[in-house]
Amino acid sequence: MSKIKFATPDVGWKEIDEICDTVESGWLTNGPKVREFERRIAEMSGCDRAVAFDSCTGAMEMTLRALGIGPGDEVITTPYTYSATAEVIRNVGATIVFADLDDDELSFEMNYGKVAAAITERTKAVMPVDIGGKLCNYDALMAALQEKRSLFQPNTPLQEAIGRVVVVADAAHSFGADCGSRVCGQFADFTCFSFHVLKNITTGGEGGAVVWRDFCGVDNSALERALRLLGDHGQTSRNKNGGWEYDIVLFGYNSIMTDVDAAMGLAQLDRFDEIRQKRIEVTCRYDELFDRLASDHCRVTPVIRHFGPDYTSAMHLYPIKLNLPETYTRPRDMAEQARNRVYQTLNNLGIPCNVHYKPLPMMTAYKSIGFNIANYPRAYEMYRDLLTIPYHTELTADEQERIVLEIGEAVSRL
Repeated sequence: MSKIKFATPDVGWKEIDEICDTVESGWLTNGPKVREFERRIAEMSGCDRAVAFDSCTGAMEMTLRALGIGPGDEVITTPYTYSATAEVIRNVGATIVFADLDDDELSFEMNYGKVAAAITERTKAVMPVDIGGKLCNYDALMAALQEKRSLFQPNTPLQEAIGRVVVVADAAHSFGADCGSRVCGQFADFTCFSFHVLKNITTGGEGGAVVWRDFCGVDNSALERALRLLGDHGQTSRNKNGGWEYDIVLFGYNSIMTDVDAAMGLAQLDRFDEIRQKRIEVTCRYDELFDRLASDHCRVTPVIRHFGPDYTSAMHLYPIKLNLPETYTRPRDMAEQARNRVYQTLNNLGIPCNVHYKPLPMMTAYKSIGFNIANYPRAYEMYRDLLTIPYHTELTADEQERIVLEIGEAVSRL
């Protein structure tokens, strides 16, 4: 039986034509295509401006640097994420503070009570993660930050203008998600997107961008310039007034997007509605199949409901929870072994799966700086019971039926 793809980009001739046009233009690096891509990203995010980078990681790090966050500061984030979210905190010299997941066993969100409890006079930002494409409850997060507003001690004019702990969203999975009348980009103070090759909208191999809300007393042009300088070596334009001369006004980084990347991104944005509709159809089929499986008393539950009365996620991942008998949850590693047996069974059948994510306190680098998974029991429980299944626009109805059938069979044999 043929192997099913776990994920694949939705690209075709339109993307190829855009890239060819860009190559023929002779302008391959950061230029007019990037500016147009930024304009479109800002427009689709309900924001005034966007700055594109080479990755979401670059966007997050340059945002923290533009905020003036560094040594002596603390930034709160979730232990249940990819390393990029936390590593940018360490890259700027700040201290990583983890807040465990919510008590709801189907929630990837941080427990906002624990976020509030973790805030000190050194806390400058919190970085929520929209895992799988579903937006976090930003209203609840903002309420938690308001509780501790009196502790906030700004170090820069930008921090002072915001007036509380800053929300920098890792929205690597959630471009295009919405809730109520707002879209992703209008909830956090700064929202950072990924356009990696396996994201719903891609600029090719890598790509990212940041958008931000308007802040009273903050000049958006100056903030945009600061972000651009940080991502391009601190270098001013060579071509101002037609001359050759440029300046290096700060010590920056090389994190720019190229016009070749932006060309693919522009073609993808033209096809956004088409790609989104395909993902809706795949998602609805999975939801129906798993509802049917649940009626057969199979111990499998989708972790994310991508549609609700007032929201639609970006539909990036389809994680499932294996509802294991209590005998598997003690001792601890028995549940992991059971999950891994299901993973291996499916892989042997040509159904590749993944685990999003192994919590960061379980990783060698994070253990080496003092983190211990025992302090984040909800993150561990989510990891222990979770599999992420194939989810992309090329999945056929027959493939989805096969995937869900084999999952049910594998779990029933535990």
